[in-house]
Amino acid sequence: MNRYGGDETALDSFVVLVAENLGYACRRVPGDVMLLEGANRLHVSMRNLRQLARLVPRDDWPALVADHVSTIVTAIEEPLDLSDFELAQHLLRTRIYPAEADNGILAARPFAPGLIEAVVVDTPTTVRTVTIEERAGWPVSGDALFMLGRSNVRADGRLQAEEHELGAARVTVLQGWTFYAATHLAWLEEYLCIGPYGALVVAPNRSLIVAYPIQPGACRDAVVTAATELQAQAHQAYEEGPGSLSPHLFWRRAGTFTLLETRYDGDSLILPPGFLSVLPTLAAEPRTPEA
Repeated sequence: MNRYGGDETALDSFVVLVAENLGYACRRVPGDVMLLEGANRLHVSMRNLRQLARLVPRDDWPALVADHVSTIVTAIEEPLDLSDFELAQHLLRTRIYPAEADNGILAARPFAPGLIEAVVVDTPTTVRTVTIEERAGWPVSGDALFMLGRSNVRADGRLQAEEHELGAARVTVLQGWTFYAATHLAWLEEYLCIGPYGALVVAPNRSLIVAYPIQPGACRDAVVTAATELQAQAHQAYEEGPGSLSPHLFWRRAGTFTLLETRYDGDSLILPPGFLSVLPTLAAEPRTPEA
């Protein structure tokens, strides 16, 4: 049975209609993607489009699809002249994508397990990735280019940070209506106090980060409970999108991200033995007496 029923059929039809009006043939291809073929070949992610459609009334879907597809086509057909780096550098950002988005030609590097960090150009109408060929024409090294992109994201402002009760766990939620919220994972320690035992973190979509710092003296059950709540939140927000990134649970420690490969035994979340082996030491560690 088709999971999305008539809604998927309607969105498919709107994409085909808009594509044909723009002079493109349109067909579905594996990966939940519509392939547009005409003056250029380009892809429209139907998963992302469905996530966007959930945010607006159904009557607005034709306009949403027209704007979405037209923006993608325009970005391809009318590329920016990026040859002048002095002008282009102010438009550069780094954005986090799922690793499968790397087609081999992007100016991108690994960020965390299953995620990449790509250099993009941010304009008032669209965000598009930078290619390796374009980067090669600029008078800046790869590392310096990523530093510049991150610096521009930071200059755009901080994310909203609030503490919330997530089930039985108290977590920090970082949010921003921006394509670059997940980039702030690179300086997560500026938003919350992460001690020697690190923090559990999820980044399910482009606008949301949820973290649980593991405090010295925390009991094992509390950490497992937090992991369970975060894993459930990650799966839900990943499905909802828009801009799905990862449904997985990460352990942030000493500036790096480790993927925690979890599974369920009935309703119980089973965490990796390597991670669990750290937890018994937490409750046993004495607290520092208050002055």
